[in-house]
Amino acid sequence: MRISDSRTRADERRRLLRSVRLGYVKYWSAIENLFTGVPVDGPEPSRPKTASPEPSGLPFWARMSRQISRQPVRLVAACLASVLGPAMVAHAGSLSPQAPAHAATDVAASVVPASPLPGDAASWVPVAQDAAGACPGLPASVLLAIGEVETGLGASGAASTAGALGPMQFLPSTWAAYGVDGDGDGVADVTNPADAMHAAARLLCANGGADPARLAAALWNYNHSDDYVRQVLDVARSVPTPA
Repeated sequence: MRISDSRTRADERRRLLRSVRLGYVKYWSAIENLFTGVPVDGPEPSRPKTASPEPSGLPFWARMSRQISRQPVRLVAACLASVLGPAMVAHAGSLSPQAPAHAATDVAASVVPASPLPGDAASWVPVAQDAAGACPGLPASVLLAIGEVETGLGASGAASTAGALGPMQFLPSTWAAYGVDGDGDGVADVTNPADAMHAAARLLCANGGADPARLAAALWNYNHSDDYVRQVLDVARSVPTPA
């Protein structure tokens, strides 16, 4: 008799859980393990042997009412899982990973000055300052002055009678020694403003241009003319840009 009662209760439990699952079949497979920590209902006290067996053939809702009274904890857990589970899954799906904060900083740090316009002094200032930064102590105004004296900051791009090229007027042999890729495009181009500015800074720096006491001598090595040195220094003093 006791074995029959146990089997009946097990059958009723399976039917109850199956009905709950079928009612929320859309979400159950995703959330049924969320509540594994719910305590199991305690064992039902054994009935006296004289107790009458559970009636058979009861309607479904009557059997469910009996099962609810016997296993309330499991049913509450199942209901909570079915109601709250979909909301938790939807909330988790709405979350998206945030881009690292340093990514924008890295992009900003990699930006190089835009290519300046021929003859537009204002657009050449960032390029000159960037090039002068490679030789601490060398004034950016001196680089701008050289470009102004040589070609009007690129306004006159023709080769000189001596064969000098580009906005800073480098002879091919001098460019071979001091030419540099100033804008990071992988090519050292004598006609590229950034490359030419960086090459001029490199030449001046190699001849002591970072030292104010040796700047005039560095300019003379750029162009062997005392008049040229005085002209560049005069123009540099009138250029409205930080040293």
